[in-house]
Amino acid sequence: MYGPDITTRADRVCSAGAGRHVRLCTACPGGTRRVRRSAEPPVSLHITRSSGDSVQAEYRLARPTRALHFAPPLDGYRARDWKSLPGEFRWVREGDGERIERTDGKPFARLSLDIPVRYSALEKAYAPFSPFSDGGVLVYSGHFQACPALPCKGTEPLAVSIAAEGETIGVGGKRSANTAAFVSREEGTNVYIGSAQPVPTSGFLAIVDPALQPVLRDHLLESLPQSMRDFAAIYGPLSITPELYVSLDPKPPSGTSLSSQGGTLPGQVFIHLYGDGWRKPIRLGDVVWLDWFFAHEAAHFFQRAGTNDVIGPDSQAWIHEGGADAMAALVMRGRSDTERSYVTRRIAEARKACAAGLAEVALNAASRAGKFDLHYQCGMLIALAIDADVRRGSGGARSLHDVNRRFFATVRAGTPWNGRSFLNAARRTGLSAPTLATITAITSQKLADPARQIDTMLRQAGMDPAAP
Repeated sequence: MYGPDITTRADRVCSAGAGRHVRLCTACPGGTRRVRRSAEPPVSLHITRSSGDSVQAEYRLARPTRALHFAPPLDGYRARDWKSLPGEFRWVREGDGERIERTDGKPFARLSLDIPVRYSALEKAYAPFSPFSDGGVLVYSGHFQACPALPCKGTEPLAVSIAAEGETIGVGGKRSANTAAFVSREEGTNVYIGSAQPVPTSGFLAIVDPALQPVLRDHLLESLPQSMRDFAAIYGPLSITPELYVSLDPKPPSGTSLSSQGGTLPGQVFIHLYGDGWRKPIRLGDVVWLDWFFAHEAAHFFQRAGTNDVIGPDSQAWIHEGGADAMAALVMRGRSDTERSYVTRRIAEARKACAAGLAEVALNAASRAGKFDLHYQCGMLIALAIDADVRRGSGGARSLHDVNRRFFATVRAGTPWNGRSFLNAARRTGLSAPTLATITAITSQKLADPARQIDTMLRQAGMDPAAP
């Protein structure tokens, strides 16, 4: 049964005196048995959905506190949308996070909030709500995780209960009617609330917005499974049946044509489509980037599976984000001419963007400087250079996939997920010394002439910088 990680222990303790939760203990001569309960969670959350336009969220604290702390600040989203009684509470920015506190400074044990259910595009963060056109919604639990005291990482466990009368709630691979309870941990999870029935597809359980054009719906239901099959043939099948969520915004923002946001969480891949263009006739050739998205996200499943769900920090994201883009490029090259042409264009664009970005900041500082996309662009070029170099040195017997398998195995064995470990795995798989030296410079220092060094890396690996 999926529920809050709150247990009641009935340890048999012989005691000569009475106390709280005391029962007669026939096994303890002349004594009693004290039933001890595990401590209550410091914070729990109770979400009620009574209408399609908003949810009511109530935080309950085991002990009164003067502030509830959240991280990260999400561009001020909570302060804009999470409404308490007027004048009773206020939001305050603190370091890399924020807190909510009573305006009179007094402690509190409960906090009630009214939150509109609408899509909000947040930089470097998943949307808190992804509405479906039929009234369903995907709720991301990670943004609700909170702490009654500092320090607060925003990944602390949170006991969550949800009430949605007349609707189905899907969380953690389980579906239940009207109510559900679970513990949101680490980066959180998406919770589905609605009436749609999942569609079993090749290796997936999918909930796809019913308003999506049939030609696009059918294509999406095949695109992700195709990438999963491609990677399973290389890395072995997954031990889980992931969930796929595709939502279509019922109230698309004006001036947006074909916009989207999505990603992966443990056991889930999701994409939210918003913009007027999704309701107009679409040619599949115009949305090849969706196939790239699904191949990239499928790659993340196999990265997670290979490392027992260990992924490195943002400062090292060129390994997993750029690596996932490279994995997508490699499998899509083996498909149609349209997809091969798209891959070639993505690589050319990445070469220009990486060179321009590294002229301003070192790759290992890109996240702190607000240039996270460099991890995708530069990381893909690095991974594809490794692939080309290793293939050339082994006569085609080895590739990036062999590097990945070796790296995943070292991470499972306890080696840190970082650039040194990854490049050491590449070296042991056959990466040449010149290419290794150039990649080490690109990933670890500020470059005087990044365009030249990127082209040097590609040439050393046997790639043509002008037509990768």
